Amino acid sequence: MAVSNIFKNDYMELLEKLQTENRTLLEENKKLNDTVGWMHDTIWRLVRKQRSENS
Repeated sequence: MAVSNIFKNDYMELLEKLQTENRTLLEENKKLNDTVGWMHDTIWRLVRKQRSENS
């Protein structure tokens, strides 16, 4: 019975660590997606500006 509780505690601790890591990765992924979106918008804004200046 005690061995079962040890495994259960280890399992719960591992699960908590994985959940924390998952949240961290999701937050990082959102920041990276926001950055890519900003870069995409900036590049296209500069392209349109350059095209209008060259017309």
